[in-house]
Amino acid sequence: MTRSTIESAEQLIPIDIKSFRSTTRDITFDVYLKISATNIAHVFSRATGLDYKRLAQYIQKGVEHLYIHPDDQDIYRLFISRPAQEIFQDPQTLPEKKIATLINMTEQNMSELFTQLNINDETAENTEKLIKNYVNIMINNPETLTVILKLASHGDYLYYHSVAVSIMSMFIAKASGQFNQRMLELVGLGGFLHDIGCTQLPKEVVCSSTELTLDQWREIHSHPKLGMKMTEGTQYIPDEVRYIIYQHHEQPSSRGYPNHLHGPVIYYPAKIVALADCFSALISKRPFRPAYSVPEALSIIKNSEGKFDRDLAKVLAVIFEPKRKY
Repeated sequence: MTRSTIESAEQLIPIDIKSFRSTTRDITFDVYLKISATNIAHVFSRATGLDYKRLAQYIQKGVEHLYIHPDDQDIYRLFISRPAQEIFQDPQTLPEKKIATLINMTEQNMSELFTQLNINDETAENTEKLIKNYVNIMINNPETLTVILKLASHGDYLYYHSVAVSIMSMFIAKASGQFNQRMLELVGLGGFLHDIGCTQLPKEVVCSSTELTLDQWREIHSHPKLGMKMTEGTQYIPDEVRYIIYQHHEQPSSRGYPNHLHGPVIYYPAKIVALADCFSALISKRPFRPAYSVPEALSIIKNSEGKFDRDLAKVLAVIFEPKRKY
């Protein structure tokens, strides 16, 4: 029996679809989806690798098994025997491979987050572990994060923005000198999840290239509350992270949303994520405008009276444009 003569699922070996949850994307075997007894789709190949978005969609639709060719059983067992986390933490792994593996882990995690109405414990735990990896890199090899940001920038905007805000928030928090490692993890997790509520909004609203209507703005303003609700009920997302998600659009001037909180009342880590959120958005190309340069973005933030914490804005400026005086 050859791969070209596969006619039914009975000729293939079923495998648990969730066995791919902690793997890298570079498979060396072919994967099939059983549509019916006589209809089999070739969904992932050794040439293209895993597609995390499609994998997450299959899981959400209730698919429990994928299939492999009998000749590939040993290759499959070897592949899943070494999860991505183990590869990343192995001191023998080359730096380039570690970066690629961490990006794989991030893409897979984001794909699952973006397909869930409520974040389950398994996904939340994996997200927490992922952010701990980023914090460890920040402490031990921070220049690696800039490489990750450049590589992630080629992906979907909401995915890239989530990664960028998480990393930038941790940079700001660390540079402020006010946070221990655990708080860096909470800030990083809050930055990573800050816009998760946007996944529940119509794509044409989130990615609009034209001026939003009043009703569409109301929808956009609902995403902090939606995000907070999505993260309720899991032990792996602490209340501190939910505060960040809920308050990351509040402003010291009280002109923010959803509750028009004023300066001292706003949770301090939420102020950090708010700043990172705006800075990341400004230096990113959007459908309705080109990206601003770093100096332009810093100038916009500096002149946004009452929108951001002044001291944190100075910290941001020192991080990204250290030669200028403020």
